[in-house]
Amino acid sequence: MIKRRALFVMVLMLGGCGAEPPAAKDPAADPVMSAALQAPLLVDPDLSQHNARNLVIAPPAPLTAPQPVPSQASPAP
Repeated sequence: MIKRRALFVMVLMLGGCGAEPPAAKDPAADPVMSAALQAPLLVDPDLSQHNARNLVIAPPAPLTAPQPVPSQASPAP
């Protein structure tokens, strides 16, 4: 049973070996796509003011880890 399945799978795999790849579609042949690519981009001025990339935002925590307070230093021998 397994040999029959393997043979069937091999026949199916060999069936696609000689086929030519489908022809690539010419991008200029699609008028809707070329019109969409050539059209100017629309920008909403209200939404463009909400860009917060250049704003200074204070972090909620300190930038460095807190250092432990040194206890009384033992005298050097």
